[in-house]
Amino acid sequence: MNKQPSKESLKDKVHIWFGISSTPSKQTESKPSEFIITLDILKELHPDCGLSNRIRVANHVSDLAKAKKFEEHAVEAVWKAVEDMLTPEQPPEARHAVLLLLRAVIQGQGERLGPLRAFFFKVIRDYQPSNEDLSDRLEVFKALTENGKDITYLEEDIAGFVLLWMDIGLTADFLHVLVNLVKFNSCYLDQNVSVMVQKICLLCNRTTASTDIEMALQVLDAVVCYNCLPSDSLTVFIITLCRTVNVKEFCESCWKLMRKVLGTHLGHSAIYTMCRIMEERAYMEDSPLLRGAVFFVGMNTPTLVLPSFYKAMWCANEMVSYEIVLSITRLIKKYGKELQVVTWDILLGIIERLLQQIQSIGSAELKSIVFELLTTVEELYEQNGFHGSSDKFFSLVEKCADKRPDASVLTLISYRAQSIQPAKDGWIQNLHRLMEKFFRNESRGVIRIKVLHILSFVLSTNRQLYEEELIEVVVVPQLSGIAEDRDLAVRRQATQLLVDLAESCSTHHFTSLLDIIQRVRDTHTTSSPPGGRDTHTTSPASWRVGETHTPLHQPPGGRRDTHTTSPASWR
Repeated sequence: MNKQPSKESLKDKVHIWFGISSTPSKQTESKPSEFIITLDILKELHPDCGLSNRIRVANHVSDLAKAKKFEEHAVEAVWKAVEDMLTPEQPPEARHAVLLLLRAVIQGQGERLGPLRAFFFKVIRDYQPSNEDLSDRLEVFKALTENGKDITYLEEDIAGFVLLWMDIGLTADFLHVLVNLVKFNSCYLDQNVSVMVQKICLLCNRTTASTDIEMALQVLDAVVCYNCLPSDSLTVFIITLCRTVNVKEFCESCWKLMRKVLGTHLGHSAIYTMCRIMEERAYMEDSPLLRGAVFFVGMNTPTLVLPSFYKAMWCANEMVSYEIVLSITRLIKKYGKELQVVTWDILLGIIERLLQQIQSIGSAELKSIVFELLTTVEELYEQNGFHGSSDKFFSLVEKCADKRPDASVLTLISYRAQSIQPAKDGWIQNLHRLMEKFFRNESRGVIRIKVLHILSFVLSTNRQLYEEELIEVVVVPQLSGIAEDRDLAVRRQATQLLVDLAESCSTHHFTSLLDIIQRVRDTHTTSSPPGGRDTHTTSPASWRVGETHTPLHQPPGGRRDTHTTSPASWR
């Protein structure tokens, strides 16, 4: 007895808030107000009243359904009066009016519908023709399921309806509903998820509408997150992501989704699938697909998939090769010092193929990042962090030495110089080849001078036993034309080397050395070389003792021969 006044007091307050009379009748106190569908309304919905009048009344009832609760069985009575307006022979405006009425009834009458929910669901499912009025029917379905969240009374038929609708109306609007269906009712879709995934992937691969792709990715994300991605759908799923990641605006979404897949029980299978894509010749011409596969595995476990990278390069494609370079560059920068010989063998094989490809593809961007990759490996080598075959690596650098920066070529020459010693087979021939490539056929002065330093060092350390052979095989053939060399710094260095060598020469080659020095003097005391670059008119002897140059290397023991006369006096 004490609670009733307080309840009425609260009700009074609510009435005041909403502007409702605070003295309700006894009928409204006992039962919420219901709207009665009178016989007059039903008569006006009858076919005899004319189509335009029926549409007008249907729209009026729609407004009532949203605002008021109908009396019991009123919904059934209204439906019976208008159901003929949904037949195929009726004009579109009639069908539209009935579908709007259904939507309003479902939204307004709510839980009162009960099993009628299943009946109305079948109305839109079995609609004929099935591909007509899709937008209006979808709105009814959205109202019926609260955008896919509530499928009460529809559990048994929802999976079949989803497949049916995907065949006739796979739009972004429906995909939005499908996201909720997967999130809230995935257990009722399990048997058909595989087909759903395939249809969504097909849409992703064919459409150019960004909205459709965005919603399709959201559905796939929901499928993965709610652990219902079937293993038999993995391949088409992976292929779709590999293609779609090439679209800039979806790159991040695809990357996040792939990471989720790799974190599931299907992770290893996903990596295997992408490796298979890169290796199978059936996909060799599909550059977007290959590029996507390279990107995903390169961002996760590149060391394990390097053989697949190598096979993916059988068909030269700029996009694929570019992605491979990015992946292995990340790998080397992050784990370079930890990589072992076997891994480096594969990496060097990939770099070799890349160097071949930049010759045929002719892409400036690809060439640039390939050369940056070589520089990254060189830096690792200089830090003693390179554990691969140095000989193989520098052979690759030598193949493109004419396009490498000076510092790179100097590192290459220093490495090659290590094998120019009597303990190595063919060391004199190696010296000759080094001089041929990086002195005679090279135009950069700093590189040519570096080679002259190496030649000078070899001569000073091996003169006693190999002087004659070195002069005959290397010095004379390589320096005989130094008098015509246009590079003043190189000519001075070479002439100084000849002077130093002639001072201590005790073989018949002394005359050959002297002839070369004489030609240098004669050429540059009578005239300057073309272009007027050289204005030096003194003899080689003065170059040696002048302040412009110091001897390249001292002989063993740090002492030089102490002849009392200069080459000039010998002449």
